[in-house]
Amino acid sequence: MSKTRDICITVLYQEESYALSAYEGEYRSLMALIYDHVYVSDFGECRGMGRCGTCVIQIIDHTGPLGAMDRNETATLEKMGVCSGNIRLACQIPLTRALRGLTVRILEEGEA
Repeated sequence: MSKTRDICITVLYQEESYALSAYEGEYRSLMALIYDHVYVSDFGECRGMGRCGTCVIQIIDHTGPLGAMDRNETATLEKMGVCSGNIRLACQIPLTRALRGLTVRILEEGEA
């Protein structure tokens, strides 16, 4: 039985919009999904450890829970001078059905 790709996410990067879909458990994190479908130079360099800060996203539209920030994510964002609740590391957001309808913008270095 095939799984339904019922998690639909919109990713904005530079002047482009990408409609991505996946099923729960297909990818470990939002970063992995974006990494596979949106080709951003140097995105997700630490591959999900929450330490490099290269997968910074801005939450544009979402109403559900994204999961709590762990200490690595908090420390990395603090080092970057980020204190906004709508800025997250994509590697620290598990890909679950709670992300349905999520819209994010990939931030480039210096935008956060």
